[in-house]
Amino acid sequence: MDAPNTGTIPPSKFWPRFRETYGPALIGLVGGAATAGLGLIAVAPILHNVSQTYANFQSLPTPWFAGDWNLPLVLHLILIVVGITAPLAIGLVTARLVRPKDRWAAVSAGLTAGATASAAAYILWIGWLTTLATAVVPSVSDMTLLGNATRTPEVSLHPSDTLVESYPDLQAVSVDERGGRFFAKIVSDQVVGSASGVLLGVLISIACIGAPAFCGTLAATWLLRQGGAWCPRLSRYIEMTAGIAVPLGLLVMMMMLPVGFSASQPMPWLRFAAVVGLSAVMIAGAVQRWSWPIRIVAAVAWVAVLLGFGFGERSTTGTLVVTVTLTVGLAVLLVRELRLQAQFSKLQTCPT
Repeated sequence: MDAPNTGTIPPSKFWPRFRETYGPALIGLVGGAATAGLGLIAVAPILHNVSQTYANFQSLPTPWFAGDWNLPLVLHLILIVVGITAPLAIGLVTARLVRPKDRWAAVSAGLTAGATASAAAYILWIGWLTTLATAVVPSVSDMTLLGNATRTPEVSLHPSDTLVESYPDLQAVSVDERGGRFFAKIVSDQVVGSASGVLLGVLISIACIGAPAFCGTLAATWLLRQGGAWCPRLSRYIEMTAGIAVPLGLLVMMMMLPVGFSASQPMPWLRFAAVVGLSAVMIAGAVQRWSWPIRIVAAVAWVAVLLGFGFGERSTTGTLVVTVTLTVGLAVLLVRELRLQAQFSKLQTCPT
């Protein structure tokens, strides 16, 4: 007679089951939280100004997080490096720890790690910053204008005439009602901005944190199954993951910052298309194991375009020459690589 099934897991199978079940979620939470340093660096000047404002109101308690968050340069750099590398490392750590048995298991692990990493990053800093950027920052000029409207005018004018100079719609409103009408406009802008801030925060979290974790898990699982030395596989993993994560992040940032489409920064879509094209070359080179020269040139050209070499108002003749040289060199190496692959394929298909 078979022993009754008590539902307990033997000790030898507990940790493998634990890694498969909870590993992706835990890795995603840690990886997403590791990016919080980027948010701290971005919001540190704002918190410093907030602390100075509360110092003028001694009767009010100062929030614990409002203070001087100016970090040493070394710690500053460490937080930047950790915040940038964490989303790219989530997939590798997930695949190495969980060791998905098949493609479906890899997709499941990647989705879990990406979702939890996105949630952690959104809760800790991305959601806050996007709400600030869309609800608070756009209203600063209006609130400054409202504050100026309380000053005593130098000539015989009503204080609310300051509001009319910027918003002619208030001309037809009585002077005693202009302040209330303008205050309602500020609140309405913040309501609309907060709603769009939530949506933007989710998109940024998914594109910049979740997508690299998901794609990295699939890439790492595929590379781990192939075997071989660690250094070449790690290089291919970085090329594949960064080639997907960076264009997605840039696309979301272009959506969030409409100034990128202004005349002061011409042809933003051309620069974005260049990044996408070079990312495709990097990914193809990593998958097909192209020779090192073409992959190095592609990576250098990719970084140059990201830094704005040859694009934008800050572009110079030197940076344009560098970009053109790298592009031409990459095209020559790419044609040569494709020809060599075609010749190799013919040799394999020829009868002996």
